[in-house]
Amino acid sequence: MIDETSELNEEKMAEKVAEALTARGLSAFAQDTGGGIVCIIVERKDGGEIAWGTADVTWGAAVTDEDGEQISSVETKWPSDSQDIAATANALFEASLGNGALLTET
Repeated sequence: MIDETSELNEEKMAEKVAEALTARGLSAFAQDTGGGIVCIIVERKDGGEIAWGTADVTWGAAVTDEDGEQISSVETKWPSDSQDIAATANALFEASLGNGALLTET
């Protein structure tokens, strides 16, 4: 069990946020994309995915179609260094839905 009072590393934070998104009905998981970069992948209802990351001071994502081609990007105002799992998941949930995320039955 992770001590919630200690700071989470990027990988653990991504895993926890992905779990929170899944609990809210999205198909989401954390993925190491190489070079130590961990993204949160959210499936889109018409194929493709939304790949969330923290490369900037806020959370952002690349949106791809079913062929893996990037069709747009998403910027949020949510700080990428936040350790608030619920608030981070909320910010990504709303932005994911707005970009075609697959909402599953919970």
